[in-house]
Amino acid sequence: FDYLYHSMRDLKKEVFKVIYLTSQNQIIEIADLAEGTVNASSISPRQVVEGAIKHNAASLLFAHNHPSGNPQPSTSDKDVTRDLVYAGSIMQIRVLDHIIIGNNRYFSFAGEGLIEEYELDFLNLRARGTAEAKRNRYRTKLSAPNLHWPPNPRV
Repeated sequence: FDYLYHSMRDLKKEVFKVIYLTSQNQIIEIADLAEGTVNASSISPRQVVEGAIKHNAASLLFAHNHPSGNPQPSTSDKDVTRDLVYAGSIMQIRVLDHIIIGNNRYFSFAGEGLIEEYELDFLNLRARGTAEAKRNRYRTKLSAPNLHWPPNPRV
C-alpha cells in the first residue's frame, strides 16, 4: 500500500498498473498498462496475459487509483477483475490481488475475499463445461446412426 499510495495518490486520471511477479513473489516489472479519464480506465485481459507471458510471470498484482478518493470498486472494476482472474486461471498465472488506491485508503479484492470467489466461480464454470461436454459426447454416441444396422441381408 505504501509504495502504491505514494506513487498514485496525486494522479488526476485513473492509471492501471500491473506488477509481474516470479514464483517466489519477487517483482519482475511494474508497468502502467492504461491511463483513463478522471473516473475510468480501459484494460483488456489480452494485454495483461501478453505482458505476463513476455515477462514470464508466475503471478500478478493489479492496482489502480480512484482520483475521487473513494476506493470502493465500481461494477466495472469488479467485472474487469473477474475477467482477469479467469484469464489468469486459463493461462496458469495466479492473480494475487487488485488494489484500488483512494484518499489515504485502499480496497483490496483479495482482502475482501473476491479474488478467491472469482477463482471458485471459474473452477465451477470449468467443471460445468467439462460435465456438459461429456454429456454431449454421450448423446452424440447414442444418436449417431448405426452404420451396421440393419445388417446387410445379402451377407
